[in-house]
Amino acid sequence: MKERMFIAIYLDLENVSEKLDLSILLDSISLKIEEDLSSIFAIKLACGNENSISKFRNQLRDLNFEIREAPHVSDKNLKNRADLILTVEAFETLYKKEPNIDLYVFITSDTDFTVIMDKLRKYGKKVWLVTRNVDKNRKLFNSCSDHVLVIEEYENKDEDKQIKTKIPTFERKLTEKGFTKAESKALINILESFEKDKWYHHSSFGTKIRNTIKDFSYKGKLINSQTKLFEFFLEEKYIESKKIDTTNSFKVIK
Repeated sequence: MKERMFIAIYLDLENVSEKLDLSILLDSISLKIEEDLSSIFAIKLACGNENSISKFRNQLRDLNFEIREAPHVSDKNLKNRADLILTVEAFETLYKKEPNIDLYVFITSDTDFTVIMDKLRKYGKKVWLVTRNVDKNRKLFNSCSDHVLVIEEYENKDEDKQIKTKIPTFERKLTEKGFTKAESKALINILESFEKDKWYHHSSFGTKIRNTIKDFSYKGKLINSQTKLFEFFLEEKYIESKKIDTTNSFKVIK
């Protein structure tokens, strides 16, 4: 039985907004993976010119991306080979198969990538695209991808807006139980990633925690186990729970 999904991320630095928060995006991708699979980001490759790399350097370093510089061909020609480099690297994985990539994710608004995206799907691979909102419904993109995510949904918001925003009640209750603000937000995102009114094994929730909250621990918290966390969700009427074929199961109802 397959337990892990190997993912390859290809980031076209010159065709994405510098506001993109890669950490939030990667967490979201992990949450959208089948609930019984652990997500493994086997390849994380970013490519662009020196200027575009500088805008993302800290994020790329913190998330352990491989960075490939692609300078412009000439002073007169602003085109570089970033798309070609990323395309060849992606296609090469079909032959290497070390590891065997299950899901390819391209972060770009450049239609040149549709050629490799279409080719990968012909080889039976899943292909996702992360692109601008104005491009999400383009037939050219949709015809060669299995799923489209919108870049703007993963951008950093203005700091002033963040300061003025009140902490949601449910998030505040989790922080009062000893979870950090980041953990509280992540737990809510995990809950919301499950389809409403559909039953899931309790273990699926634990798998998503491991995929998105590294080094997570219940130690030192008022809620010190997943069992107690589910009891809290029940009290808040966020979920329903029952045994299905002797297995503890839950469904999200909020």
